[in-house]
Amino acid sequence: MLLFSNPHPNSILQGMFLSPNITGQESLFWSAMRDAGWITVTEQILNLKQLADICLKVNYEGPFELIFYCYYAFPTNYPEDICKIFGKEYFKNVIEPDSNDDFRKTIQETGVEAVVTFNKGVFNLVSQARVERYIDRLKEGELVQSLINGINRTVPIFLTFPTGWRYDTQYKHLRKGSLDNIRTAIGKLSIVSESMNN
Repeated sequence: MLLFSNPHPNSILQGMFLSPNITGQESLFWSAMRDAGWITVTEQILNLKQLADICLKVNYEGPFELIFYCYYAFPTNYPEDICKIFGKEYFKNVIEPDSNDDFRKTIQETGVEAVVTFNKGVFNLVSQARVERYIDRLKEGELVQSLINGINRTVPIFLTFPTGWRYDTQYKHLRKGSLDNIRTAIGKLSIVSESMNN
């Protein structure tokens, strides 16, 4: 599962996760996923509807079948805006518990084997371990991981660079490296799981 904070209004308008920004530039998410070999979508994709169909039908090459999931369903420019719109009390007492319940229910029902998130705040909401400063750790090649909290099975969660992160001259290399490390870790988990089932 690829876990995001919440949809951006621009993506809702265009009908696909991580759609091009207002200047028409491709989201850095797609190039990072392509570079790391997680989802190979050819350059022949003409529009977002085509990309959405490819993702929904899992009609792509890559090591995993990906589920795209937003922790909060409400679209805003920034996740913090949800609390500003609805107020702290309603956010804390209704939106956050509902989002948490929906996420855990989805994890249980789908049989997800691992979760990758691009958002530290969401990572801290759903994992057993909390992180503070993590970008430098990722830049050093460290694997930032924990386990999903509050479910009755073991599901690892990994934290990588935010979807739009580009604050280093080597950002493409660093983003790919982090996704490569996560891919390797998930591959090892799958091998262990298969051997336990046999």
